[in-house]
Amino acid sequence: MFTGSFFLESFNKFLGLIQSSKAAVFVRDSLLFCHIDFLIWLVFVAAVVSTCFMGSGAIGAFALLFFALNFIRLLFKEGETVKISKLDALFIIYFLFIFMSLMGSSLFMMSLKGFLKNVVYFLFYFTSVYFFLNNKKKVLPTMFLIGAIMSYESIVAIFQHFNRVEALAGWVDTSHMTSESQLISRSFGTLNPSNPNLLGGYLITGLSSVFAGFALNFKKKNTAWLWVFGILFALNVVAIIFTGCRGAYLGLLAFFGLMIWLLNYYVKKVYGGFSNIKKRYKNLIAGLFVFAVAAIALTPSISRRFVSIFHFRGDSSISFRMNVYEAAVQMFKDNPFLGIGLGNVNFREIYGLYMKTGFDALGSYCVPLEVAVESGVFALIFFAAFIIYSVYKAFRVFLNENTNLTAKVVMFSIILCVVSTMAHGFFDTVWYRPQLQIIFWINIAILNSYLITVQKSA
Repeated sequence: MFTGSFFLESFNKFLGLIQSSKAAVFVRDSLLFCHIDFLIWLVFVAAVVSTCFMGSGAIGAFALLFFALNFIRLLFKEGETVKISKLDALFIIYFLFIFMSLMGSSLFMMSLKGFLKNVVYFLFYFTSVYFFLNNKKKVLPTMFLIGAIMSYESIVAIFQHFNRVEALAGWVDTSHMTSESQLISRSFGTLNPSNPNLLGGYLITGLSSVFAGFALNFKKKNTAWLWVFGILFALNVVAIIFTGCRGAYLGLLAFFGLMIWLLNYYVKKVYGGFSNIKKRYKNLIAGLFVFAVAAIALTPSISRRFVSIFHFRGDSSISFRMNVYEAAVQMFKDNPFLGIGLGNVNFREIYGLYMKTGFDALGSYCVPLEVAVESGVFALIFFAAFIIYSVYKAFRVFLNENTNLTAKVVMFSIILCVVSTMAHGFFDTVWYRPQLQIIFWINIAILNSYLITVQKSA
């Protein structure tokens, strides 16, 4: 930590020298720099919106442009410095083990491609932290923007389901079905590539932002907007179900399980328990729960899709993934410290030596296992520590009596986002897609910007 502090102080002194130079004065007087804050916000919005319909290259380009503009601002705006938190320290150590994995990879050039993708995501994360540190009023607009995008995708997904639009990618085992009505029409939205599992993971990651809008308006007793966000939240949940993504179903269970636990904990702490909550609110919660269970139970295509999670080897898709898990565990055992290197191209090449089926695989279908296979046990330890510490710090802020209402709702939302996304990530690796990465790292960046602000004022 001493070495880290030394480098940070040295870098900030270097920044001070640049910011006081004649070149910096010239740049600050330029037309571009005078409007740089607006341009940064515009590119940020474009990066978030691009996740709806653009491919990885375009999303990555917006992320890099966002980094470049913020870096110019950091270099030349007077008084700007770099700040880090303990959360960043865990992340940096995790990144160092990823770098070591790259250097030790037997397929260096393939691993380099995967490494550079990670660098783009990480640059976007740290840039977002810097952005929110300087634009605290942009936190809620950002969450509402994410919520709006998720709602748009949800409406598209629902239309696709009822029109029975055929997904370009998707795998449904029909061996346990006796009629066409039991085959779920899997929605995929407007994402690129068109994949129901990708949409399921995308909606799970963004669902908490829609919930944040509902919670804020509930607390403020804004009835009109409360109904709007309540309906949008319900549409998002329905759309997740219509993707047929079983990993997303488990993420949804984690979302609601954690939400109920957090609400119960908070109500007991603040109000003394649910017995003091108005009866109509309790009836509303119970009614929504019963309606959701009944809707799933009475729809054969959905109920059978959910029950198929527990077929294990009896379902061809799950059986395939279990074969991939076995091969990936063996790959980890053979490369426990530095892993095999980064990226799906690298994984595919080495997986061919271990696969137990005739089917190819681009990943391990499990995020923690993927981290372990690609970068080794130490990378996994610090990745897990980073995720757990993020949830822990958000929980502490949420329970802090000095935290204002808006911050409490935002922290609640971030906890739900991280936990439900990781729950989905235990059974799929679409988390590595830029669509999920952008939304996920925005949530972590909002949390970290708050932590740094509190740390600075302490």
